[in-house]
Amino acid sequence: MTGIVIFPASRQDAHDDYKRSLKQGHPLEDLEPYLPDEELEDLEATSEDGRAHLWGSSVAGKWQNVEPGDIGFVYRKGEFVSRGRVLLLSENHELAEYLWKDGVDHDRWDAEKPWKYLTFLTDLEEIEVDIEEFNNLVGYDETYRPQGFTRVSDSRLARLRDEYESVETALAELTEAGEKVHHVNDTDDEQTTDLASRLEAASTNGDDPDEFEKLVAKAFTRLGCTTNWIEGGGDTDVEIEAPRHIVVEAKTRGRGTLNSLEVTNVDKHRRQRGAEHAIVVAPGFSPKVIENATTNELTTIAVDDLIELLDRREQYAIPPEQTLELLTRPGSFQDDRLDLLDENIQDRVDAGETLLAVIRALERADGLVETAADVRWIVVGMQDSDDVPSERDVKSALQLLGHPSIGVVEQTEEGYRTVTSYENAVALVRSLGEVVQPPREEK
Repeated sequence: MTGIVIFPASRQDAHDDYKRSLKQGHPLEDLEPYLPDEELEDLEATSEDGRAHLWGSSVAGKWQNVEPGDIGFVYRKGEFVSRGRVLLLSENHELAEYLWKDGVDHDRWDAEKPWKYLTFLTDLEEIEVDIEEFNNLVGYDETYRPQGFTRVSDSRLARLRDEYESVETALAELTEAGEKVHHVNDTDDEQTTDLASRLEAASTNGDDPDEFEKLVAKAFTRLGCTTNWIEGGGDTDVEIEAPRHIVVEAKTRGRGTLNSLEVTNVDKHRRQRGAEHAIVVAPGFSPKVIENATTNELTTIAVDDLIELLDRREQYAIPPEQTLELLTRPGSFQDDRLDLLDENIQDRVDAGETLLAVIRALERADGLVETAADVRWIVVGMQDSDDVPSERDVKSALQLLGHPSIGVVEQTEEGYRTVTSYENAVALVRSLGEVVQPPREEK
């Protein structure tokens, strides 16, 4: 859950630090000797002015509750004067000494309580929000005034999310700045019907990019993901929260082909959201864009291929983890990846049919069936084709069906038998997930 972090700058010395280190920032080249390569790379990829904007604290406990993606608010004398998004956190004593012991002329540096707990922010904006408006929003007493570095409690954040759909949306309405985040579910009938045709039409309508973004978010929700649509031009378009953290850029093109892609912006959005991967959806892509996707380790997927994934999800209940495994491979999602998915689907269908055949064979048997080989011969007698499972496959199916979590088959010294009806057996197996397909009608 996105958090709210408060940086108090009411005292003059704290306000001076705010202006110097957070508002103005420090040149990255000056900080380079003190930063790990990974942190420096994040800062270089997301900085628009070549500077790092950060706040230092000596309070470890509160700082450790802050997370990348949280929204930071700077408080001064009755109002909040600035907001930004937390990019990364770093415990860095050497950098703190350079900035606040050796780099300024004052005697406030405390070697026992160094300001080594660093919070780096991006997307800084000046705002004017009265403290009482903020207190009313988060549920603080009207007399509350920030006294130190803090993070708003999770219980208050949960209430905001319930009331405003997201913390970001609540803060955007309060400050008239930042993006609004809308959770996308699959119960909106208006966008649930005819999703494929809506996606195709919206992808070439440059006059309403929001519609395409919302439909792309809907599509990933339909694929089984926990998904948000992010309203606002300064951020990514869609964020997948689970089962993996991924950002999605949705690009409309009237002529049907995306001929150029600002990969630096895509990567910036990914890093700002702390996501592991980025996907770009468009009606189509030029060879140059596809090549750039591979080079820059992001994924492109055309709308028609996204629709193919939706069809397979609807027909076979493909787990989102399996779909995202293919979608997070750098490069272009094309027919070769669909072929891999289809092969896996076929394996699942074959395994499901074997389970169903074994259940039917045991149900039809007159008493116990002594061995897996005997079960297989019953299956052979039931099949109209030569496409029958091997003895090894039947034995594996019997082991699965006999597992205590399913309990469809019982194995004794005399052999195997079912312990429930065929209908109940299928229901028990399916309760573990979409492992089997509905039984085929017998001729």
